[in-house]
Amino acid sequence: MRVAALLLLATACQQSPAPSPAAASSAAVKASAPAPSAAPAKAWFEGAWQGAFQAELFRIEMPVGGVKAWKQDDGKQASGEGKLSLQAAADGSVDGTATGALGALAVAGRIDGDRAALSLSSPEPNGFHGVILASRTPEGMKGTLSASSADSLQVRQGAVTLTRAAP
Repeated sequence: MRVAALLLLATACQQSPAPSPAAASSAAVKASAPAPSAAPAKAWFEGAWQGAFQAELFRIEMPVGGVKAWKQDDGKQASGEGKLSLQAAADGSVDGTATGALGALAVAGRIDGDRAALSLSSPEPNGFHGVILASRTPEGMKGTLSASSADSLQVRQGAVTLTRAAP
């Protein structure tokens, strides 16, 4: 029985030769080399966005005093629909344009994590300036626009919805 076990062991050793030092070294290098990595994943916000907003009168109420023009603003001017066209870069920077009830505006800002903070500015001396603060949703982003005329006598606020632009 012992002889049979020794013969079996000797046969097994002959069938699988020990690797040469060069082969062992090559295998070690292959095992330690990093695997080729895939291209980094694109940021969820990167690319073209389109959106809409509905600007409405935002009444500033002060118990005493206040600016008379705020009370006289009936909200008919600079109220209504607007459109946004944005481009978000991989680093989170955003630029674009807005058109509509508030006039032609330049848009600039950042997306950080799941939130966007964008500024609105008009090239017109009495144009509107403001901000959009939005958060990620399953459909895109939703948030609020707050803006005022350059003299701050007209103040507007509204809901903003942003979705991926069609290719």
